[in-house]
Amino acid sequence: MIFNLILICVLTIRYIVPEQVPVQYGGLSREGEQEFPIADPATEDIVKPASKHTIEFPVTEKSNLVWEARVVGWDVCYGAEFVPSAEGGYTIIVEKSRKIAAANETVITNNYTAPEAGKVVLTFDNQTSKRKKLVYRSKTKPSD
Repeated sequence: MIFNLILICVLTIRYIVPEQVPVQYGGLSREGEQEFPIADPATEDIVKPASKHTIEFPVTEKSNLVWEARVVGWDVCYGAEFVPSAEGGYTIIVEKSRKIAAANETVITNNYTAPEAGKVVLTFDNQTSKRKKLVYRSKTKPSD
């Protein structure tokens, strides 16, 4: 009887989207969240063992890009940079690469006001022998 109940709970969790799962249980939902309501969809990805995984958010004009990301199990290095699309432009480091352990941070939230068209690149470096699940979402807002 108890085994059946546990099995039902595990199967149900598989079908709940990360935006609706509270942060303390591995999701992206936070009380009082102003930037990302539950209706904003998240994307799931896998970070392979002993590899780097990048996510690119295109920026077509001067605007403010907001993102949040979570790696289930953390223990990865994370960094962000802006790469302009103009030839001869310089890459700007938005967040210096740093190691993030499970106890440090549950969800990374950041924003960047792009001065021109280009892309924001998030890099996740997984040096462990286990694959990690990555959940992220972003939105672009007009620059003031």
